[in-house]
Amino acid sequence: MSSKYIILDPKLHDIGDFAMKKIMARYNLKQPLIEKPINHDIAWRPTFLWKRTAEYLACEVSNRPFPTTIKEQFADIVASGQPIRIIVAYPKTNGLSSSEYQKDIKNAKMFGIGYIGIDDLGKGEIEYGGISLPLHLTSIDLSEYVRSLRPYITEAYEHYMLKGDPDVGLQKIGQVIESIVYNLAVQAKKSGRFTYTRFRPPRHIAQSLLIDALMQQQIIEVSILARCKSFSLDRNKVSHKPKSKAEAKKIQVKLKENFIIGTRILQELPGLIVKKGYKMKI
Repeated sequence: MSSKYIILDPKLHDIGDFAMKKIMARYNLKQPLIEKPINHDIAWRPTFLWKRTAEYLACEVSNRPFPTTIKEQFADIVASGQPIRIIVAYPKTNGLSSSEYQKDIKNAKMFGIGYIGIDDLGKGEIEYGGISLPLHLTSIDLSEYVRSLRPYITEAYEHYMLKGDPDVGLQKIGQVIESIVYNLAVQAKKSGRFTYTRFRPPRHIAQSLLIDALMQQQIIEVSILARCKSFSLDRNKVSHKPKSKAEAKKIQVKLKENFIIGTRILQELPGLIVKKGYKMKI
């Protein structure tokens, strides 16, 4: 296999061979394309490329976890909108200082790039699988949220980006919004302002029904409640697994959009609740 490398540094051929086997075993893959472009819009030629049903999985073999080649091509990859996930394979014995190595790992996660370190015996495990790069989000400014929400926002973002589970991150945001709306309804009912008879806590009630009733009785500003309802309905549309790369592309656009919408709702909702004399409870 090593003789087929043209671009890869000969010193990294063994790392490439080991990494290819690890990734194939981990994801049950067949032989990859070697040093071939993903499409004509992206100049980058990853060391390995697998064209899976719902994603392009690329592996770049490098002497460090966050190579310059990835950083240079990142904008083009994201702009393509294609469901492309990248894992960098690198030798654990790499000559980087501890601070340089930690900086690379931090940057890889911030950019949603997966990584696998290979030791001198050819052993290694995928430490972070990465995310499909069009889903990439920059870090969140926690100062834009009330203090009680910040741990929940942090947890959601960590799932979305740092743990490589964007769908779980979106689910976390949705759960927080649902909890806030439910607790608003409980307070309004106790105060006598909310008289919807089908709302009998702690019994479950569909979020859409509850929000409709809150809107009808104008418990808080109707526009923010309408956004909460729209967010809830849209979130359910991205919960299924894509059956093709074209479908994955559409779902990922909506997933990222929903996450951003959810976080913006959480910037505004607490203040509008307090404005009407209620407490913001989760």
